[in-house]
Amino acid sequence: MRRVPAILMVLFLVCPLFTAAFFTIGVSTSVMNRSFYTAILDNLDLYQIPDAVSSATWTARDVPGLEGFSFNASARAMREVLSPAYMRSQAVSVLNQVFDVLDARASSDEMAIDLAPLKAALLGEPGKRFARALAQDLPVSESSTFVIAPGRLPVSRPSSLTVEKAARLIEAGLPTFTRAIPDSARLSDAWMSHGWHWHPHIPLTGALVMADILLLLFAGGLWVAAAVVGGATRFERLQWLGWPLFAPAAGVFLTGLAIFLCARSGWVQWGLESAHLAAQGFSGSFVTAVTDAVREAGSRAGTGFLATGAIAIGAAMGLLGWSWSIPESERRGKEE
Repeated sequence: MRRVPAILMVLFLVCPLFTAAFFTIGVSTSVMNRSFYTAILDNLDLYQIPDAVSSATWTARDVPGLEGFSFNASARAMREVLSPAYMRSQAVSVLNQVFDVLDARASSDEMAIDLAPLKAALLGEPGKRFARALAQDLPVSESSTFVIAPGRLPVSRPSSLTVEKAARLIEAGLPTFTRAIPDSARLSDAWMSHGWHWHPHIPLTGALVMADILLLLFAGGLWVAAAVVGGATRFERLQWLGWPLFAPAAGVFLTGLAIFLCARSGWVQWGLESAHLAAQGFSGSFVTAVTDAVREAGSRAGTGFLATGAIAIGAAMGLLGWSWSIPESERRGKEE
């Protein structure tokens, strides 16, 4: 009867706690790692502006000073001032700011994007190309209104106005347009945060490490207790230590293997093809970059779980191997 409480401890406490601890370790070493995202965001092809975009997807109406900065008006014009290098730098900057918030080094109110390079581009040589491309791509209307104001660009070109003259007017009005654009925009004021504010007092990464330690301590204590209660000999106790560790470790390892194999298989390509990104104006190189990013993310996440599970499996197999090394004649004998 002594094995009944040990079995209950293993099933309802030891295995769940070890599983939670191993998954937490896998998450903290991969998904909650700053370099995990930095490597994914490094590909410049991820920042290509598509030829045709949706207003629901691309809009700056809530960014201070950019209310009239319509991405729909001319994707070709936007590519002149929003270079992939600039957008990547801002993506990495926001990523670092997010992790600073998670590490309790800053609050969400301090997160911002740098608009100074965009303003400089609009007022420099890229701005001239922007004006030309925008003038060419503006829809023609019968209206006689062609207004360029702070935070506002024309949304159509009067039929009486030639492309060349419209381009000159846009170029001349760009200093007025950029006047309303701040040098930086807080994300808490922009559409992407929806007014969300967070002021952490405990670093999330530190909290995960503490959670790992507590889970392992509780699991380890109950693990040893179950082995002492359930086993009468050294062989039996080693068995009780080995199998309850092996089961959750194998589960985490198989989870990591499944994530890794799915990321490297054709499922990613199939999923992206189902999204019909090319039909939405995205280039082939952008789709390839997204595919590579998803595969990289899945591979790195899967590797974190694989490594955690493999180490725990190694420890479990070591305990089981130790138990199997005990001679048969001593396995059922009394403890020395």
